[in-house]
This record gives sequence, structure tokens and C-alpha cells, in this order.
Amino acid sequence: MKKHLPYLLIISILLLFQSCSSPKYIYDKSSYERQKELRSSRGGNIFGEVMLGLGSAVVGAMLECEVDYVPSEQQFKKINLINPTNDTIYVNMLTDLVWDEKNYCDFMDIRIPPKLNCKVMVPMHAAYNLYFSNTPQSDDDEVIEIYTTDVKRFSLYPGMTLEANTSSEEK
Repeated sequence: MKKHLPYLLIISILLLFQSCSSPKYIYDKSSYERQKELRSSRGGNIFGEVMLGLGSAVVGAMLECEVDYVPSEQQFKKINLINPTNDTIYVNMLTDLVWDEKNYCDFMDIRIPPKLNCKVMVPMHAAYNLYFSNTPQSDDDEVIEIYTTDVKRFSLYPGMTLEANTSSEEK
């Protein structure tokens, strides 16, 4: 077992880095800072939940009784925005969810390079309008609405809303 410990440690570290969100593709300063706040808040919540769970197990073992700890509901989740095209995709994520006194929890100026993806931390139970295009101008943006409780991965490519409109009209 001791021989496998370094390999298990390396695999767990790689999985940890792979699961992180990637705000490096967010070029709007306020959106970038909001993304960092969400990540640190989620990290603190997870650490607190783990410590409370371990504490309840220790107290239960010391008192020789069963101490139930029920974790709180998840507040944030990661959405993986995928760019399967050969062009950079420009994305703006708008919601009516208020983040602080002055700002909504919007993420502006996300630029996903070709054939890559961007993990964005978003609040649970929120509706986002994704405005996206393969050009930086906003006059040719396509719009699609997603709900953060329903979506984990989402591929964005030009013309996808036209395909959805055509198939719904054929029915």
C-alpha cells in the first residue's frame, strides 16, 4: 500500500487542479473579480462543511452516540462552456440575480479559444442568458437561456440557435 501512496497523491492533486474553474478567459475586470470571489466563497463553504462533518463524527465517537450532521444545500456550481469550433467564441452571461448592492452576477467578455473550454463558477438556481458569437461585435450575437440547476456542460457554436428554431418550427 505504501508503494501506491505517491501515485494516489499525484492523481488526487491532478484531479484537484482539473476541477478548478478557469477565470483566465474572463477579460472584464469586475467579472474576473466576481469569479474569484465565488471561488473563494465556495472553497470556504466546502472546507467548513468538511470540518463540521468530521467534528460531528468525532463527537459521536467520543460520546458513543450517533450525531447526525446534514450538510447545507450547495450554493454554487461550475458550468463548463465548451468551444468545439476553430474560432474564438465571445460570450456574455447575463442574469437578473443580484450579487451585491450595485451589481448583478453577470460575467462579461469571456473569450474561449478554439477547441478549449472555460469553467465558470455560477450560483445555483439562476437563469442565465448567454450571448455568444465568433466575432467580437455584438450585432450578430446569438442568445440562449440556461438554468444553472439543469446544466453542467454546454457547447457553444455559431448557428446553434438557428438549428433549434428550425427543428421546433418543423414539429
